Formats: sequence, C-alpha cells, structure tokens
Amino acid sequence: MKHLYASLAVILCLIFSSAQAATYQPLLEVPELNTALAGETALQLIDIRSPEDYAAGHIAGAVSAPYGKWRGPADNPGKLADEAYFEQLLRQLGITEQQPIVVYSSGSDQTDFGATARVYWTLKYLGLSDLSILNGGFEQWQQDRQSSAIHISTGLTTNNTPLQASHIKVRTNPKLVIFKEELLNKIAQPNSSYQLLDARPPAFYQGQAKAPTASTAGTIATAQNLPFAQWFNDHDNRVRPVAEIKELVQAQGLNKAPETVSFCNTGHWAATNWFVLSELAGLVNVRLYPASLAEWTQDPSSLPMENTPSRLEQIKAKFSKIGE
Repeated sequence: MKHLYASLAVILCLIFSSAQAATYQPLLEVPELNTALAGETALQLIDIRSPEDYAAGHIAGAVSAPYGKWRGPADNPGKLADEAYFEQLLRQLGITEQQPIVVYSSGSDQTDFGATARVYWTLKYLGLSDLSILNGGFEQWQQDRQSSAIHISTGLTTNNTPLQASHIKVRTNPKLVIFKEELLNKIAQPNSSYQLLDARPPAFYQGQAKAPTASTAGTIATAQNLPFAQWFNDHDNRVRPVAEIKELVQAQGLNKAPETVSFCNTGHWAATNWFVLSELAGLVNVRLYPASLAEWTQDPSSLPMENTPSRLEQIKAKFSKIGE
C-alpha cells in the first residue's frame, strides 16, 4: 500500500509539473503568435504601449497596461512597487495563472524591447511562469499582417477589451532579484564568484555619458560592460535567433559564472540582458538589480563606483553642456 501511495504521489507530481510547464517559448515570432491565437488555448495579451497607441489600434483581445504602471517614481523609475500594488494591478487586468501571457510593446527600436523584458521579468518575479514576448512588437505584427506571405487570422481593433477582475495571489521569487544591500555585500567579498554586467552602451560604462537619474557618471565597482544592443538583428529590431544568442554567450564566456547580476540606469536595458541570458541562453541564477544606478548613485553613503570622472572632468562636461 505504501508503494501504491508513493507511485500515486509521483504521478501527481508529474501531472502538476506538466501543468506548470510553459505552453509557449519565451520569445514568440509573429507567425507563432498568430497560430497560438487561432488555437484552442486562450491567451492573455498585454499591450504596454501608451493609452493613445492602444486606442489607435491593437491586437484583438489585448488589454491595455502602459509601461508606466510597471515602473517606479520619476527619480527612481526602476524601483519595484510593493506586492500589494502589483497584486491589485494584475487583478484589475484580469490576469490569471491558468492562461499563457504574451507581452508586446511598439517594437519601434531596440530600447523598446527592454520595456517588454522588464514587464516579463516583473510577472515572473510575481510568480507567473507561462510567459512570452512578441519579438518585434506591434510594428512587426503590422508588417507581417500587411505581407502577402503570412495570413494573420486575428484582426486589429480600436475597442477596449472588457476586463473581468481576477483573484490572483502574487508569490514573489527572490531568486530573480537582487537589492542594493546584497549587491554591496557581494562587492565587499573579493572572492565572490558572480559576474556583474552593465547593460548600458560603452559611453555610459566608461563614465563619458550619464543618465539624468544618476547623480554621477561611471559604473558599479567590479562590473563589466555587456551592451544590450548586441542581442538584436542587424536588419530589424527583433532579437536574434536563439542559436545565435547562445553562440554569442559562449564566445564571451558568459556561461561560466555560477551567478549573474544585470543592471543599467533604471533596470530597463538590464532587463533585456536578463531576458536573453536567463530565458533564451538558459543560464542559471541570473538576477536583475531593478533600481540599478539611479538608486546606487543617489545613496548618500557614496557606494563603490568605477570609471567615475574626476572633479575637473565633471566641471568641463558641465560647461560644455552650457555652451551647446
């Protein structure tokens, strides 16, 4: 009898695990989404463009949840809201754990992808697992829709999708996030075996450029530069095929560290690096520092930095901007 109970427990675990497995790949191309929308499984489409863009036309069935709803205050946009806020947001949007979720934005440029990656990361951090991003966003959907090579069965609409509130409960996953105090402790340990990746363009990493939210230029101590733009095709704004991603990751030795931390100015570009390394390349223990340099440089205790311009260089840069 004990063996029977044990066997039943194993079967139930396998069934539960199968039910929890992702229905679709993390990155969907337009034809794949088109096929999915025509299938029997209902999808939850989240359009994170502006309300104006959503009103002008969106994929039928998509709900409007502008990117700003997923972000923090103006002086620290990457700061995470508390669980209660996100739980209320998901309930208002009618989000459940029973249906796959697909996030899309405009696809207007490579930076725009960071918005979908940040929302994807936030949803996964909140405990959701069946998640995908539409590669190329709304612009790619429109482009393929107008192409004779692909028949898009799902139309566009300007009507708001009716919302039916859900009763979802969020369960945050601490393995996906790192906060200031823990990162500071890692930096203080010289033998710590993690890689800290700055997702910003080289000029920011080298201290030659600075975001308005950062109080000083430069990068977090011990960081290496991994610009997010390398993950995109040369001919459009879509993320490269997974095989190419894995080749780039291996060539740069990014798969060797037991833990990876991604950051940028406000956790936007860094979300792209997190998504590519974790969800596409399959690296384990990839974490996002959501508040990133906005929080790090605004801390009154002057947290450790590198590539920070000298006082003279800062004065020259200030006067140079005045003369522009």
